[in-house]
Amino acid sequence: MDLRRLRSGEIDAAYVGSTMAPEAVAAEHGWRVLAWVGDHFRIPTVGVAVDPTYVSPDDPAVHAHRRALQVIRDDPGTTVRHLRTFLGGYTDSEARTHYDRFIAPYFTTDGQADLAAGATGIAAVAAELGVPEPVSAAEFHGPATVAL
Repeated sequence: MDLRRLRSGEIDAAYVGSTMAPEAVAAEHGWRVLAWVGDHFRIPTVGVAVDPTYVSPDDPAVHAHRRALQVIRDDPGTTVRHLRTFLGGYTDSEARTHYDRFIAPYFTTDGQADLAAGATGIAAVAAELGVPEPVSAAEFHGPATVAL
C-alpha cells in the first residue's frame, strides 16, 4: 500500500520490508534508496519459540520447523528456489545474492540472537536519526529462554 501511495505522490518515502529488496523495487519504479534497515540490523526473521503450556517441544510441527531451519542454513540451493517464490521478480542470481548477503552470514539454528550485531545496528540507526539509543540489544531481544 505504501508503494502505491509513494508512486502516486501522496507520501515522500516508504519503508520496504525485508522480504523485498529495496534496490529492485527502486529500480523497477525509478526511485532512489535512501537507507535500508537490513544494512544495520542483521537479524534473521525466522525461528521457532514454543510455550510448552500449549505446544510440546516434541510436537511433530516443531520438529518440522527445525528441519526447515536446517535447510535454510545447510541447503542454499533449495532456500534460493523458495526465496524466489516470494521475492517477486528476482532472478536466480538476485535471490542467491540476497541469500548470500542477508541470510547465510547471520543465520543459525541455535536460537540465539547476535547481541553485538544488534548493538551495532541500534547504534547506527540512532546515529543516523540523531537520537539517543532507545534500547539495548539485550532489551530488544529479551530473554532467550524459550528459543529452540
